[in-house]
Amino acid sequence: MTHVEPGTRSWLRYSADIAAVRLICLPHAGAGASSFTRWLELFPAEISPIRVQLPGREDAAREPALRRVPEAVAGLLSQLTVFEREPLAVYGHSMGALVAYELARALAAAGTPVVHLFVSGRRAPQLRASRPPIHDLPEAEFAAALAGMNAWGEAGRSSAFLRYALPLTRADLELSEEYIHHAQPRLTCPITVFHGTEDPMLDIAEAAAWQQLTDGPFTLHEFPGDHLFHHRHRAAIAARMAEAVQ
Repeated sequence: MTHVEPGTRSWLRYSADIAAVRLICLPHAGAGASSFTRWLELFPAEISPIRVQLPGREDAAREPALRRVPEAVAGLLSQLTVFEREPLAVYGHSMGALVAYELARALAAAGTPVVHLFVSGRRAPQLRASRPPIHDLPEAEFAAALAGMNAWGEAGRSSAFLRYALPLTRADLELSEEYIHHAQPRLTCPITVFHGTEDPMLDIAEAAAWQQLTDGPFTLHEFPGDHLFHHRHRAAIAARMAEAVQ
């Protein structure tokens, strides 16, 4: 059963069942909570996913999309207080990895550090971008740039989908591309990185640089595939997550 706080639009989709660890799942640019629907059955009963529905997408499409990481983190912190006595882990892909990292730092600063940070599909936040930003390109150039990255897979061939996805993805990429990293505070939790070997948006060295951001253990797993490799390998990734937090 999905729980939604009365009187407010919750960003969180989760089961009310008791679990040993709650896993906060943050999707990539242009995606919403439904991108993790097929992941739900992959975790053991001890791990309960919390799918995040940020403003501007799916059933929250009428809400203005966020354009800065601190806005996303502040909103999540206010809603995650319901879990303040439960162990939390965080997973994010691409843009979601950036929000996951800053959320993990904010939770640690609030006295409730996460037990593990999992990320995929994004260079380490302290690294400068190796490509120029695209969020402010004219629409045709913006759409072409995203198509060249295979940003949406098969869905990107639908004109109806693009009418919905382009403005949202532009806002999400602004959030990601305008991000400024601050060195402190450092994390102490373990970080696990999942990397697609054919991902055109980052290389293995950029993925490995996440190790510099924590005083805790670090692990990197490689999988064949492009930027959306995490969906193709979701069963294996979920199994690695379960092993890491149990």
